[in-house]
Amino acid sequence: MLGRLDEQREIDGVLGRAKAGLSGALFVTGDAGIGKSALLDYAESTATGWRVLRTRGVESEAAFPFGALQMLLRPALSQIDRLPVGQAIALRGACRLTTSAICDRFLVGLAALTLLSELGDEPVLCLIDDTQWMDHTSLDALTLAARRLYAEGIAMIFAGRGSVPAYGIAELALDGIGEEAAAALLAEDLPPQVRGKIITEGRGNPLALLELSAQLTPRQREGRLSGLPSYVDTGAPTRRVQRAFHEQIIGLPEATQTALLIVAADDTVELAVLLRAAKRLGCDAADLAAAERATMIHVTADGAVTFRHPLIQSAAYHAAPYFRRQAAHLALAEVLGDSHPDRRAWHRAAGRPAPDECLSRELAGVAIRARFQQDAAAASAAFERAAEFTAVPGRRAELLLSAAEQAMHAGQLPRVERLAARVEEPADPARLARVNAWMSGERGDPGHAARSLVEGARRVVDPEVAAKLLGDAIRAASLGGNATIAREAEATLRALALPASEMLRGMATVTRLIEGGLVTDLADLRTTAVQLATSPAMLPLASSLSLVAGEERTARDLAARFVARCRDRGWIGVLPDALALLAQAQLLCDQHAEAAAAAQEALAISCDTHQQHRVGQISGVLAWLAAVRGDGQSCLDLAARASRDVPSVQAIAAWAVGLHHLAACRWEQARAHLMEVSAKHAIVGLFAAPDLVEAAVRSGRPAEQAARGFEEWAAAVDRPWATSLAARLKAITANRQVHFEEALGVAADQPFQTARTRLLYGEWLRRERRRGDARRELRMALDLFDQLGAGAWRARASAELGATGVTAPLAGGRRAESLTPRERQVALLAAEGLSNRQIGSRLFLSPRTVGHHLSNAFRKLGIASREELAGVMTDMAPP
Repeated sequence: MLGRLDEQREIDGVLGRAKAGLSGALFVTGDAGIGKSALLDYAESTATGWRVLRTRGVESEAAFPFGALQMLLRPALSQIDRLPVGQAIALRGACRLTTSAICDRFLVGLAALTLLSELGDEPVLCLIDDTQWMDHTSLDALTLAARRLYAEGIAMIFAGRGSVPAYGIAELALDGIGEEAAAALLAEDLPPQVRGKIITEGRGNPLALLELSAQLTPRQREGRLSGLPSYVDTGAPTRRVQRAFHEQIIGLPEATQTALLIVAADDTVELAVLLRAAKRLGCDAADLAAAERATMIHVTADGAVTFRHPLIQSAAYHAAPYFRRQAAHLALAEVLGDSHPDRRAWHRAAGRPAPDECLSRELAGVAIRARFQQDAAAASAAFERAAEFTAVPGRRAELLLSAAEQAMHAGQLPRVERLAARVEEPADPARLARVNAWMSGERGDPGHAARSLVEGARRVVDPEVAAKLLGDAIRAASLGGNATIAREAEATLRALALPASEMLRGMATVTRLIEGGLVTDLADLRTTAVQLATSPAMLPLASSLSLVAGEERTARDLAARFVARCRDRGWIGVLPDALALLAQAQLLCDQHAEAAAAAQEALAISCDTHQQHRVGQISGVLAWLAAVRGDGQSCLDLAARASRDVPSVQAIAAWAVGLHHLAACRWEQARAHLMEVSAKHAIVGLFAAPDLVEAAVRSGRPAEQAARGFEEWAAAVDRPWATSLAARLKAITANRQVHFEEALGVAADQPFQTARTRLLYGEWLRRERRRGDARRELRMALDLFDQLGAGAWRARASAELGATGVTAPLAGGRRAESLTPRERQVALLAAEGLSNRQIGSRLFLSPRTVGHHLSNAFRKLGIASREELAGVMTDMAPP
């Protein structure tokens, strides 16, 4: 560990905090040979008295779901019965202890976290190496667990090449070691000029320094630089080291090279399998022993075979000619037989030329099993390989389309683009249209997505299928605020002449709303939403239509069903969109904590899957929540990050900034931003209209048009909360008490809006010099804002109450504002009677972390039991 004192201290810090009960994770990154595995070894040697679990990614096993996770948890699987039932079922399926399907890869990650937290009182250290070769399902599950570590006494240290593939985990990037440490690695008897040359060319890469110095001939060791191999003089350190390994391997006997090739081609680490394959190619255990004596491989006492370094594996494989690599794969396929059908199929594919219809169908079976295990990335790879082995055009198109769909569900945009470009006729036009629309959406172009869906619908024979595509087209057009495409989709839908007309009328309503027109009858829209909700594939559209129809709770429930569907099917690429839709519905239901949790999860997954456009879209919702919370700088920063390509997102961001200024009584600034909302997106502008009216009235500007539009929509919606808001608008535009009382007299079920109505009423009463009445309304507003954690609005109510001559109470106490969002979530669920394990399952937390948050909540709320908690939290629960 020469030259790594700072890195060792960082490892020590992670371990020290975990030993004290505060869990943590670290991702070590860097080039091959830079010392990542050595740091993991250091962590293991330091963790005396710990439970240490270790796994690594294996390049040849990247297509097999949950392989690395199973290796990590194997020593702990005897404790699986201690898990909640759902988690135990999911983890058994992931580790192939049963044949059941894995219903949720996120549930597998939570199960892994719970299992690790249940291993006893000793701290747990998980070491995860070579993540660049790890199967996606294992890496997703393990990074999900790592992001949710808190108070379990667990340390998770990852290592891999490239950038950190997981949002929210600290990175330790390794550079080369210094010259002094590099010199200490080399033999002292080397001439100075040779040492200097190797140190310069090794660029601080420890493996490069050691391997290049080991390759010196006796004459070179005497100081004759002219004889140094060319790979010392050119290329990056990793390439030089691999070249050095290559030179060592081709110097071994041919039978030993063949034995190494077999190990490199499969890397199952099962000695019995490797020996059977070796025998078919004319080599045996003695040849493997020779490779071990050459320090290329290591055979453990239990018969596991591993390479000394991953670069040796790569060199051993690529040192062999193509035909010998083919022979090695075919030998492995033959000895694996029916016991490992997936691995056998991949070996046959590597060893046989295309086409081969039998092998194509075998690979399609691999893909179906991977899809069953919720590994969309592995399923996509197998479907693509199956397509390469078929000579039937229609079947080839079908397989490539399936590969593109699975890549879409995995969130792999570049791969989807490449696969979709290869799909030729005949192909299912509806499926292809959805893939093309998804790609356009991922690029931040909902208008083009709508166009793809309309064009696809025109090529579909089944009118019911075409109608669903057109409904999605109108939703995409709505996101993009594109009335032209919406009208085109509506006209195409009308031409289908479907027997039921409710969908047509509902879509026509959406088109008018996109155009900014007034709608006085939303019954068709509601009927259409109900119809669509019967089809799982149409849940996003049904949820969006329900929002427009004023049925925000129906929209929330439908979005939650869509989220559950994405989780059940392992659609990680689609899940951020589902969570964003859920967050928007929860936001309009005044469930701010729940909306923040959904949006943050969507953000984390978008970062993990490199869906940067989703980050921009989710930022608008998070900006709105920050404005309510009172975090002005975060609101402005998030609004600036919001996607500039999607009008609906830009409208939400403008609404957020306007709300931020409105809470701070900066009327003119608020009005300017809120005026932008309708200009950017008519439907979002409809929901923001009450805020625009308030800002306009307080800044002395006209607001009649915005107020009238919202009042007409509220009358059509006919929901208590909308009726209450419409009465509030009348109150502030007409300046009359009767309308305030009308607004508060409606049994609205949105506490944030009720609090704002009481704040406005209190402000009006104070201006009328009715201080006693004003104090009553302002105290009730303050109380509600306190419970909701709406800090910006609490500050405004507090200032207004102070103007009546009464000092507002301090924030917090036994109120929700004293709790963190996570503590509030935990406390609410505990108040419902859920156990720590049940809460952990709901929130993707370990039971120990739940207990930690609950203890903090008890302390902040000044209570000592769950019985007391139920009473305190009753008024805080979302409707």
